[in-house]
Amino acid sequence: MVPSLPDGYELPDAVNGWLYDTEDTSNGHVWRSSDYECSVGVFDTLSSVSVRVIDDRVSGFASNVDLERVEYDRADRDDALVGALGAARAWMEQTDPAAWSHPDVCEPVFDAPAGYSLETYYLENRESIVYYRRDDAETGVEIDVRGEGPEALTRETAPYLYVHQWNGSGNATVALAPWTEAHGPKTKHPDIKPILETPDECGLEVALTMARQFARKHFGDGGEIDAAGQADIGRWSA
Repeated sequence: MVPSLPDGYELPDAVNGWLYDTEDTSNGHVWRSSDYECSVGVFDTLSSVSVRVIDDRVSGFASNVDLERVEYDRADRDDALVGALGAARAWMEQTDPAAWSHPDVCEPVFDAPAGYSLETYYLENRESIVYYRRDDAETGVEIDVRGEGPEALTRETAPYLYVHQWNGSGNATVALAPWTEAHGPKTKHPDIKPILETPDECGLEVALTMARQFARKHFGDGGEIDAAGQADIGRWSA
């Protein structure tokens, strides 16, 4: 439910390129950019109000950055909400949508390997998870590996190319996957089939580079497919 406003309080329709979204379904008061995939929201959890700026291209609990969070007693709820709305407005007045970027989002993720399209980019506190769907895979079809295991996956049949990093650890995986929940806590990753041996201290950009090299080898389009920030893997092999 969208937080109810105090009597007489009016929300601005637009602030410095941020436009109020009357159709938002995230249970907050949200302003979005029409040119950039980001938003600013004020949310009420019945014990606190928070102001968040969100990269709308990304899924997961860490897709947003808290600008302000205030705990409140029930009697002070309206004051806390008005304060949060004021803080959101002040931030938007000072920050053009083009000037904001999520500090933990890896931009090269959005330039998919040849033969694939980005389907999901999860950003969590402990891990970054990317699924690229093979362009010639039938939409909505997932490979059933039950009883056969991940060895049943091949680059020709697996719908997804999966790239995973434990944030800050240097541990990364490049694999084939049958569906976009192969990383879930209930699966413990049994459905994926690693296809590349990543080096020690392999960050997400290195894993992405290796995934792109794999795709270029097997699905190459003959053109320039390196993304900004993804230098040749030799950069990290010295």
